[in-house]
Order: sequence, then structure tokens, then C-alpha cells
Amino acid sequence: MDRPLLGKLIRGVWVSVIIAASLITIYFVVPLIYPFLIGWVIAYLLNPLVDWLERKGRMHRWLAVSLGILVFLSTLSGLITLVVFRIVNEIQRLSIFINNNYEQWLTDISIFISSDMIHHWVDQISNLYQQIGDQESVDTGINSVGGKLAEAVTSILQQLAAYMVAFLTALPNVAVGLIIAFIATFFISKDWYRIRQWSGNLMPDRVKISVSTIWNDLRKALFGFLKAQFILISITAFFVILGLFLLRVDYAVSIGLLIGLVDLMPYLGTGAVFIPWIIIVLISGDYGFGIGLSVLYGIILIARQLAEPKVLSSSIGLNPLVTLIGVFVGLKLFGVLGLIIGPIALVLGFAFHRADVFRDIRRYIVHGYYFDKTNDL
Repeated sequence: MDRPLLGKLIRGVWVSVIIAASLITIYFVVPLIYPFLIGWVIAYLLNPLVDWLERKGRMHRWLAVSLGILVFLSTLSGLITLVVFRIVNEIQRLSIFINNNYEQWLTDISIFISSDMIHHWVDQISNLYQQIGDQESVDTGINSVGGKLAEAVTSILQQLAAYMVAFLTALPNVAVGLIIAFIATFFISKDWYRIRQWSGNLMPDRVKISVSTIWNDLRKALFGFLKAQFILISITAFFVILGLFLLRVDYAVSIGLLIGLVDLMPYLGTGAVFIPWIIIVLISGDYGFGIGLSVLYGIILIARQLAEPKVLSSSIGLNPLVTLIGVFVGLKLFGVLGLIIGPIALVLGFAFHRADVFRDIRRYIVHGYYFDKTNDL
């Protein structure tokens, strides 16, 4: 084999091994160091506040960090308390509403089942059943479907129980992880600039420029994605609140805000609330209100589908079609997490491209060096 070609193959295999080893290392190491990663993120977010307290308040760095963490914890605890209190209050009111209307709903369902339309459907199914010659096969098929349905329901209940047990079991570990994360936040934030200088000295200037380019793009993608989700939730909540006001629904603001949060759910989204609500209203015989809810649900779906690619592209910095492809491919490959992994992976790829990482890898594989020698002469 030609020696230059052999050298290219060896360098290509070497690069592939390094990339695979890096991915495997990340996969196994991240679960071990996640509290410190969380601490670094919190320290990064608090750094402007800590610098301001240190500069304007003439505080020592450790005191500014302690005060910044205290402000962060107080704000976060207050928001969580308000949200939990609001949700518990709404659930209590909802339970009272259900208890007051439970018997009426059962009556409406009984009337619906006893209606002429349902009897007509039952008669047609019965006639079709009698016209089939092999009734034994039909009975076997029905029993098989019933058995599979029962197995599916049992499996779902078992999975829910397993998830609850796993969640409760993980709570102590999560609490310990959060405590370690905030302790790490203190030390990282206190020595922020010293750590930054130390890490910068470990990298050559060219690598430092590439890392800076990639980090800026990822930072834009992360905060842009959060911004996009906030905008989409706000759009959903606005249309829901406005529509419920027009339909003269009580507690339109609370319901709209809750449905806006539910809109974060993949696959279901607002349908998790609207579809059962529409069915119950139609069964109860309030066809006008049911049609109004159906129209509102359709408007929300259309507005969401039209806004999502544009909002994501403007916030993350990708073309709407490319963003849509990333969301779809991520959803197919990674499930629910793919909705986040897909766009972020695209941004990471474009960040590597802008930082000339792919060019340097290709240059190393083909020529044996990763820098442009003509610029260094």
C-alpha cells in the first residue's frame, strides 16, 4: 500500500478512536461529576451579580459570593413556593369542582349511552356480528384483544409504580447532589478568575480561540432555546386566556397559565387538557361551548406550529427548516430528550464548523498537521 495513503488511514483511525473515547468518557464521567457541572453553571450565572457586589459594595469576594448564593436560593425558593402553592390551590378547587359535578357527569354519560344514536350503533355492530359466519374466531379475536388491552393497562400501571419508586428512591441522592452543587458553586465562584486563568494557560492560543468560538455559540443556543420555549409558552397562554375570556370561562388566567406550562409536554401538549375537556363538555350536551373549545384548540395548534420553527430559528440562530429537521430527527433518535438534543447538536455542529474544527481534522488526516503552514511562514 502507498505510504501516504497508509498514513492517512492511520491518522483517520486515530482521530476516530479519540472521538469515540471522548464520547465514552463523557457518558461515564458526567454522572459522577454532575454536581460540579451544576455548580459551575450556577457560578457562571451569578458571576455578574458577584462582580457587582464586590465592586459596588466593596466586599470581599467570599462575602459577595455568599450573598449572591443567598439571593439565588431565596429567589428560587420563593418562586417554587409560589408555583407549588398555586398548583395545590388549583388542585383543591378542581377536586371540589369534580366532587360537585361527579354525579351529574355520570348521569350525562348514562343518558348519552342510552341515546338512540348509541343504540343504533350497537344494533349495526350486532347485525354485523351475526352476519359473520365464523363466530368462534370472532370471539377468540375479541378475547385476545381484551387480554392484550388488560396486559397493556397492567404494564402501564406497573411502569408508573416503578417510576414513583425510582423517584422517591432518588430523592436522597438528588438532595445530596444539590448540597454538593451549592458548595461547589461557592468555591468555583470565589476563585472564578483564578480558575479561568489556569484553564486558559493549559490550552494553546489556537485551541483557546476555537474553544471560545464554540462556547459563545453554545451559550447562545442554550439561552436561546430557553428563550424560545418561554416565548412559545407565552403564545399558548395568551391565546388560551383570550379564548377562555371570550367563552366566559371562570379562572381564565389560572387555567391559561397552567395550560401554557402543560404545553411543554411532548406529543400531547395542550391536547392533554383540551381533548378530555372537549369530550366531557360534548357528552354533557353543551355543544356550543364544546365547539368553542374545539375552535380555540385548533387556533392554538396552528399558531404553535407556525411560530415554533421561526421562534427557534431566531433564538438559536438556525434556519427554520434546519431547526425543524433537527427537532424531528432528535425526537426519532432520542425520544423526548431529542427535542432538546436535536437543535443543540445542530448548533454544536455549526459551532465546530465556524471554529474550523472540521477543517483542522481534515487537514490533519490528509496532510499530517492541523494548522495552516502558509500563515505561519
